[in-house]
Amino acid sequence: MAYKNARRVDVGAVIRAPVAALQWRLLLLWLVFLLLPTAVVALPLWRILAGLLDHSVHAAAWAQRFDGLLFGDVIGALGEQGAGLRGSALLGLLLAVLMGPFLAGMAVAAGRAGRTLGLGQLLQSGVIEYGRMFRVMLWSLLPYAIAFGGAALAFGVADKRDGQAVLESQAELYRDVAQWVLVVLFVLAHAVVESARAAFIADAGLRSATRALGRGFVQLLRRPASTLLSYLVIGAVGYAIALAFGLGRLHTTAFGLGGFLLALLLAQLAVLAVGWTRIARLFALAEVSRSLVASRHAGGLPPAL
Repeated sequence: MAYKNARRVDVGAVIRAPVAALQWRLLLLWLVFLLLPTAVVALPLWRILAGLLDHSVHAAAWAQRFDGLLFGDVIGALGEQGAGLRGSALLGLLLAVLMGPFLAGMAVAAGRAGRTLGLGQLLQSGVIEYGRMFRVMLWSLLPYAIAFGGAALAFGVADKRDGQAVLESQAELYRDVAQWVLVVLFVLAHAVVESARAAFIADAGLRSATRALGRGFVQLLRRPASTLLSYLVIGAVGYAIALAFGLGRLHTTAFGLGGFLLALLLAQLAVLAVGWTRIARLFALAEVSRSLVASRHAGGLPPAL
């Protein structure tokens, strides 16, 4: 009965969420902490490439233009160093995963405060919220398992129909449908997980990651249009900006001091765009969640439920 008292989503607040996410201290900390796993992966690769190329008389020419023959030789040489590179890649991935709850905790604290926090406050908030965000990350395996299980079922049906198809176009259609099922289910699962994190912004009394995930499912069911529009529109805009910076980086030759600085700037701007997208999406989903939190309070339910 509590949901009968649900108020409408504040569309204006949802629209303002991407602007509210433009907090330079928060974005700076995202950039700095993401440099750690990046450095773990990049530095061993950098040392290997330096050992292969730095002593060549053609090093300057190779730095300014792509050489297909050289590229093939380098790939072959890197294959011989595969064990070390795989180890650094796995370590970097592990650090990135463990860093995720800390970064999410800072974003949650910034969204809950409704104002710009200082660097010390953000760092402290990341530590305080780490446990809850880590549990949300563990609980996120459930919706992802459901999504991939449904996708596996769709691919199984597609394979079965593929064997029965008379025309190749029919078989391709079944495979395309299965791929779209995977995409849709993954988007729904990720929207639930992001809504679970946003629930901590919307309700300061919430402490349980289990309840937060439940609220994520409820939000998708009760506010499907607002939730998915916030998720998809902000994601599309943010990742388009990141892609533009990424393409700019690919077309920039990091030769000389000017080229190196420009390439570095474009790469970091792409990372910042991704970070802004994550934060803006959390803020927008929190505004959607607040409409449901109000209904719980109006129905006399304890704040933490």
